[in-house]
Amino acid sequence: MNFCEHQQRWAHHLSNSKYGALGVDVDKKGIESLRDLTNDVFPGSFCTVVRDPKDPKRGLILHEDGAGSKPIVSYLIYKETGDPSCFGHLAADVIAMNVDDVICVGGVPEVFSDYVALNALKVDKAALLDSLAHGFAGSFSTLSKYGLKLLFGGGETADLPDVIRTLDVSGTVFARVTLDDAITGGRISPGDAIVGIRSGGKCDYEERPNSGLMCNGISLARHALLSHEYLKEYPEIGDPGIMGYYGRFRVGDYVDDLGMTVGEAITSPTRIYLPVATEILKDADVKAMVHNTGGGLTKCIRLGKEILYIKDSLPEPDPIFKLIMEESGESPRQMCRNFNMGIGFEVIVGKGDVDAVLSAARKFGVDAQLIGRCERRPGGNAVRLKTSYGEFNYP
Repeated sequence: MNFCEHQQRWAHHLSNSKYGALGVDVDKKGIESLRDLTNDVFPGSFCTVVRDPKDPKRGLILHEDGAGSKPIVSYLIYKETGDPSCFGHLAADVIAMNVDDVICVGGVPEVFSDYVALNALKVDKAALLDSLAHGFAGSFSTLSKYGLKLLFGGGETADLPDVIRTLDVSGTVFARVTLDDAITGGRISPGDAIVGIRSGGKCDYEERPNSGLMCNGISLARHALLSHEYLKEYPEIGDPGIMGYYGRFRVGDYVDDLGMTVGEAITSPTRIYLPVATEILKDADVKAMVHNTGGGLTKCIRLGKEILYIKDSLPEPDPIFKLIMEESGESPRQMCRNFNMGIGFEVIVGKGDVDAVLSAARKFGVDAQLIGRCERRPGGNAVRLKTSYGEFNYP
């Protein structure tokens, strides 16, 4: 198949569903079968909490998440530059995707373990693990500066050349919470305020500016932005059944609007919100916290009962989101459902606590603002977004 034929076939897929054509299911159909097996003390809360059998007043949290398909872009940078240090940021991604989820229920993370699966025929395993070790050490050190001690409990490295084309990095965190102090979302009520905390820019404990992309939507980002030539050079980065990599960029291409290369923008380490969230919990009566990962700006819909989340004061999305939308042709409505669009973390509080949340975030140099409010909606939860691209309602 020549490139023009490839583009034509891909355009047909895109006319139906941009993200879905890549084999990604944002709705995560089927997980209800597993959810029915959980011993969740607070069904419907952000994370599963189980009761400690040795202490009925305590809740235990065992949470797992990974860096999504971001390692594939790191792999491309590695192949292009020969420098394995590009894998180091994946450590921050995996830690952030775990600890920032458990803090949403008030969980205090205590122990972390990693899981690295790779094709050692394509990746230098020793160099990869050394890079990840430096990344984990750096993130642990950063957290410890704010009194957040996260123990490393080891992990697992699996050589799976017949299963993994490149590599996958994920992790698990163990946390505890006093059940009476757990943040379940059950107290959300009409009139509450929604404060959004930015995912882009640079906060005090980050080494360089962040694109804001985090770890969700990477499949669409890499396929929409990166050149089809990569698939010819490195067929291991794609699947023959997916008409992907239709972009016009190489990973090293610098884009003025981004202020960084395309590769740097896609692989920007996910911001770790744990220090900010912990500070907020000291100063404000928090009714809910939302880590805007899978589901993007609609992630909050799972919390509370009969709540309409109105977000009508959203900031302009960071440049990376605009670029992905332009290059992919994805609709603004779907973009807001697939990506955080610049708001990586949300805090829901009574109106009187808004200033405390804003102040706590700004102590770390993180931009935050009031982005909306909660209203009553009989019959079930919903989200209404008012953006510069239009107004969107979910469902």
